[in-house]
Amino acid sequence: MNAARPLDPGEHRVGFNFGGPFTTSLGPPIPIPNFVVEARSGLEPLGSVPVDLNYGLNMTMFAFGVTGFHTGASFHLLEQNGAAPALSVTERVHIYNNMIGSKPKGTKTFWGLNEFDVTASWLAGHHVLYMGMSDAIDFGDPELLISPFFGAELRPKGKGFAWQLESRWLGANYSPEVYDVSWLNTGDPGHGLFTFTVGASWTLGGGEPS
Repeated sequence: MNAARPLDPGEHRVGFNFGGPFTTSLGPPIPIPNFVVEARSGLEPLGSVPVDLNYGLNMTMFAFGVTGFHTGASFHLLEQNGAAPALSVTERVHIYNNMIGSKPKGTKTFWGLNEFDVTASWLAGHHVLYMGMSDAIDFGDPELLISPFFGAELRPKGKGFAWQLESRWLGANYSPEVYDVSWLNTGDPGHGLFTFTVGASWTLGGGEPS
């Protein structure tokens, strides 16, 4: 769920995202989707800066005996001023573990990564268009992975309900010598991989659209 625009204090937004990268191992691109349930909650401003929390659970991982969740906060630094976009930053931690299931005790562990996003956004009527840059650092193997992204939050009836469409170029600066699985990216072996997600969300509480 994007954090392009702030939530009012006490306002909550709940929803889901479905999608991910595309494998080309069998020829034509085949989606390898994740299903993530997530939410955002507006807090009192930090001085004049709107703040909200974000948190979610990766439901797909349960099928593989893995629990994956994320939590973090967004700070909305600038409001839109004409053509100059609104600007927000998001700090988020993703934690995974394979403690559930019947795996041998010695193979059970925790792992995670830190994600930092910078997002610029523009209002287009009720809708929000956004783009930005994300970096991810694996706690176990620290290496900067840069991921540009763009998307749209479509609000057919204003702020209460919204569709989200988003595409990311994950790890655009990374080109491994060998892929265990081939992915839709920029070539062979190419850089990173392309993802596409579709989401929906609903607002609970709060005031008027930002």
